[in-house]
Amino acid sequence: MRDCIFHQSYKRRTRTNDDRHLGSSNESGDMSNRLFEEISIKIRRDLASGQLRPGDKLPPERDLAEQMGVGRPVVREALRALEACGLLEFRKGATGGAFVRPGDAATMTQSISDLIFLGAISLDQLTETRIGLLRQAAELACQRGSEAEFDALDANIEEMIEAHQLGIADDILIIIIQRFYQLLSQAAHNEVLTMMISALSGVIAQVLLKHRVGWMEELIDVRQRIVQKLRARDSAGAASEVTEHLEALHAFVAEHAQSLHTLGIDPVPAPTRSAA
Repeated sequence: MRDCIFHQSYKRRTRTNDDRHLGSSNESGDMSNRLFEEISIKIRRDLASGQLRPGDKLPPERDLAEQMGVGRPVVREALRALEACGLLEFRKGATGGAFVRPGDAATMTQSISDLIFLGAISLDQLTETRIGLLRQAAELACQRGSEAEFDALDANIEEMIEAHQLGIADDILIIIIQRFYQLLSQAAHNEVLTMMISALSGVIAQVLLKHRVGWMEELIDVRQRIVQKLRARDSAGAASEVTEHLEALHAFVAEHAQSLHTLGIDPVPAPTRSAA
């Protein structure tokens, strides 16, 4: 990984008394917020322009603060905000520091989950969108998917059956349930579909899990039929199976949407965790 040459992107300014004052512990809240936002925006622009790339290491806080003519607390706040957004990660050790992260759908997943609990997105809207995306994924998987990818779908179904029979812990079962549609979207060979489907699936899986007694058998059956259609390269049939099942699920979720806050749903979606 190469270190980012920040002095090419940030021109070092001559620090006046006013600059030093802005970086001091007595700077106003408004000015601190403005500087924090300016630093965040600059780093985002460097990402957009390609001056910063995944794996690049940012200079230490001290150097950034000097280059920008601000206090280290302002720089630290900006970097931590970008970490929370999933753009940066901090590593420890002699070679540690702030690094640009590779792209990851986990941040999108968490944002959508938060918007649902805040009421900005309804479960009805989410499920409707998810139907369209998964229908398209099934059609593309029929055209582009390999037998090895279909084998992975079958293996996931077997894992789901075993987990259901053993009464495995909910957090692990959620991961297994969601994994099927992640594998389906991967077989479609469209990274945008993969990320969107993963982001939209977390809360739906948990709603379903809370009522799994009547739904697990149906999930297993329909997924087996979907894989059969994929192996037969039957795009229309696979899309129809996905649509019919998810429309039924859509109605089920809509029925339980009003009790969302009483279902004990985990606000941190399963894709953000590591599978055991």
